[in-house]
Amino acid sequence: MPEVPPRDVFARATARLAALFAGIVILLLVVSGAIMYISFRSDIRNAVLSTPNPGESDQQRISTTVGHLRWQLILIDGIIIVAVGGLGLWYSRRTLAPIRHNYAAQRRFIADASHELRTPLSIMKAEFEVALRGDAVGAEAKPALESGLEEVDRMSGMVEDLLTLSRIDARQEELRFADVDLADLARTTVDSLRPLAEVSGVRLTVTAPTEALTVKGDAAHLERALRNLVKNAVEASPPGSEVRIGLSAAGGSAQIAVADDGPGLAAEDIGRIFERFYRADAARSGEHSGSGLGLPIARWAVRRHSGDIRVASTPGRGTVMTISLPLAARAS
Repeated sequence: MPEVPPRDVFARATARLAALFAGIVILLLVVSGAIMYISFRSDIRNAVLSTPNPGESDQQRISTTVGHLRWQLILIDGIIIVAVGGLGLWYSRRTLAPIRHNYAAQRRFIADASHELRTPLSIMKAEFEVALRGDAVGAEAKPALESGLEEVDRMSGMVEDLLTLSRIDARQEELRFADVDLADLARTTVDSLRPLAEVSGVRLTVTAPTEALTVKGDAAHLERALRNLVKNAVEASPPGSEVRIGLSAAGGSAQIAVADDGPGLAAEDIGRIFERFYRADAARSGEHSGSGLGLPIARWAVRRHSGDIRVASTPGRGTVMTISLPLAARAS
């Protein structure tokens, strides 16, 4: 199911509430109107036909009166339906207004807090790096500084994810499309993650066809999406295993499959891993459980390129995440 921007969620919720409210009232009107029409028509016929020797003019008056009654009921019901629709829309907006206000306040807080955290985190990162380069650092202090630097990097990544989500929600995240060679993109992404893989004792391999796989896209956003998938696979893989990145093409689309030999995902996790802030079992997430923001951002980026991410996983037998993107049209 495509991810829906928050403003569209509130618009849809408002429309659904208004439609539900109006639907209930319309149903009641139709039922009551039908009952009134049948009852009045029967009363009119009985009143006229109960007179001795009703003539043709009486039958005509019955038809005319019943016709007027029918159109009057239709007109009255129509006016009520229009009024109820407007009232339902007003009531729905008023009902959702506090929720919309609180959500907007929460989003502003997240964006503002993330902006404020960037500067101190950058300062801390610089100070840790300077301290680690100095000769005054003792053997006992160095592991602590390295661990602190890792945590600062992790927090910085979380802050960047929060800022990205804020821009996505505000529809301010821009994409710059150009020709992107997916093989080059995959190799660049894998090279940047080799240090992490080596520390984890995991091998990274890339296989690609001889022909170029070119898509129209934003290289930075596509690399970020692929990087997240590969990073998750590395962190979930046991030492001595392999993470395989395979590229292929079929039916006008290019696929990038990221396969690992980790513990896999439970069925309930597969349906929720793209939800914001959702985190699967710690065994799957790796040593450092993430913030639950990387995969939602990755899927957003891929879907903005008219593609999608598929997940296939079996507990105990690993996971395969596949990015599918439309290939760029070749020049004739």
